Amino acid sequence: MLSYLGHRLLQALLALFGISVIIFFLLHLDAASPARAELGLRASQKAINQLNAELGLNLPVPVQFWDWFRGMFLSGGQVGFWLHYLPRTLELAGLGIGFAFLSAVGLASWQVEHANTWGDHLLTAVLYVMNATPAFWLSLLLVWEFALNLLLLPPNGVPASNHLGFWQWGLHFLMPVAVVFAAAVGGWARYLRAALEESLETDFVRTARAKGADEHRVLRRHAMRNSLLPLLTLAGTSFPVLVNTVIVVEIVFFIPGAGAAFYGSLNSLNFGPATSLAFLLAAVGVLGGVLADMSYAVVDPRIQYR
Repeated sequence: MLSYLGHRLLQALLALFGISVIIFFLLHLDAASPARAELGLRASQKAINQLNAELGLNLPVPVQFWDWFRGMFLSGGQVGFWLHYLPRTLELAGLGIGFAFLSAVGLASWQVEHANTWGDHLLTAVLYVMNATPAFWLSLLLVWEFALNLLLLPPNGVPASNHLGFWQWGLHFLMPVAVVFAAAVGGWARYLRAALEESLETDFVRTARAKGADEHRVLRRHAMRNSLLPLLTLAGTSFPVLVNTVIVVEIVFFIPGAGAAFYGSLNSLNFGPATSLAFLLAAVGVLGGVLADMSYAVVDPRIQYR
C-alpha cells in the first residue's frame, strides 16, 4: 500500500511539473504587455522598460520560469497566497462533487430497481438535460430566475458578513453548489446505472440469487461494490473538467476563490498570480485523481495495491 502510494504521488508530482511548464510558457506566448496594462496607454517606453526590468520581464523566458518556479516551490512564498483563495474553491467543489457522487449512487440504484417504468424514463431525460446544460448558462439562468425575478436567493455566492450563520451561508451557496452538482451528476448516474446492469448479469450475482438473496441485497451488497470502482475512476478523470466548471461558477456568483482570482489576473495581464493560480487549479484536478485511486481500497477491501 505505502509503495503504491509513493509511486502514485511521484507520478502526480511529475505531472504537476509538466503542467507548470506548459502553463507558464502558454501564458507568456501572449504578446500583451503587463507593464503597459499597469502603467496605461500613455506611459512612455522608458517607464515601461524600467517596470519590465523591475519585474524581471526583460529576462529570457526560461530564466523567468526558473525564478517563478524557485519562488513558488523552493522558497514556499506562494503558500500564503494559495491559502487565501483555496478554501472557497475547495468548499464549492467538495460540496458539489460530494452531493453529485452520493446522488448518482442513489439515482442509479433506483433506476435499476424501477427499470422501464415512467419514472425511470423521466429521470433519464432529466439526467440527459443536466449533463448537456452548459454551466455558465445554468448559472445565469438561476441568477435571473431565483435572485432577480423571484427574489428568493441572493445573487452572490458569499455573504457580505462572516457572522450571518449557517442558514445565510446555505442560501448564498445553494445555487453555486447546484450548478457544480448538475455538471457532474448526470453523466455519473447514467454511467453507474450501465455498470450496475452489467454487474447484475455476472456469475457471482447469479450465485447470490441462487443462495436465496433478495434483489435489494443483491444490488446493494454485490453489484454495487463491483460497479463503484469504474465510477471512482470516472470521477477522478472528471476532476479537471469540473475545475473548469468551478471557475465559471466563481465568476458568475462573485465567489472569491482561485478560479475567479485567476480570471481577474488574466484580465489585468498580471502573469505572476495567473500562473500561480492556474497551477493551483491544476493541482486540485490532479489531487482528485489521486484520491480516487486511494479510495478503491475503501470501496472494496479485497483490492491489494502493489
